[in-house]
Amino acid sequence: MRRAFWFSVALILAATAHAQPAQEIPSADGSLTHAAWKPAGRIERWIVSLHGTGGSAKRDIEVWRKSLGGRPERTAQGAVGVLAIQWWRGQGDAYLPPFEIYREIDFAASKLDIKPGNALLHGFSRGSANVYAVAALDNGRGRKLFSLYVASSGGAALDYPPTRAILDGRFGPRPLAGTRWITACGERDPNPERDGCPAMRRTGSWLKDQGAILLDAIEDPQFGHGALQLDPRNTTRLLNLFLR
Repeated sequence: MRRAFWFSVALILAATAHAQPAQEIPSADGSLTHAAWKPAGRIERWIVSLHGTGGSAKRDIEVWRKSLGGRPERTAQGAVGVLAIQWWRGQGDAYLPPFEIYREIDFAASKLDIKPGNALLHGFSRGSANVYAVAALDNGRGRKLFSLYVASSGGAALDYPPTRAILDGRFGPRPLAGTRWITACGERDPNPERDGCPAMRRTGSWLKDQGAILLDAIEDPQFGHGALQLDPRNTTRLLNLFLR
């Protein structure tokens, strides 16, 4: 049974790797462009991703394409699509706040017919620092689109305004209660207290204090910032938990 499950995960990775070019999705007000990577045929689940500082949805898609890897076989279970949200406006500190990020996720998810519970939300670096508030919105007052949240190389800083908003009750009482999480870090991250494994261990403890469920803590000894996507074994480990 276990071997059969891992074989299915491998085939889904393979099917996901053999996909069409990224689709552009205009934002709700038309000022930004998100990107979606949809494999041919039926899509089983979705990864929704928030890029890091100075990032772009298009580059985020390319990172996921590389990290998912594999061969072009398909499987009856379908494949995994990727929706990358463009939440940086392209200059300075012009990043969308969590309420607007969630509005864009909801808008793009509707365009792609992503059903509640069939997606995971991933945040990398600055995207990870904001993923906690977006998760609080989704679980507390949103559509509950996500069955899993992934915080990669970006801890929950308690003095960061989006995190403070959670603690101040702006998303409702204990909005992270019952949410499921994976944290990920690289032991060689140049900012260990902000983005590396010490920060992500503290974040895991904080999430549990908020009533969340920590399913796994991926700590990669070989890589640094963004280690989750630098080793395909980490991606497979993530999908194992997401798909089961």
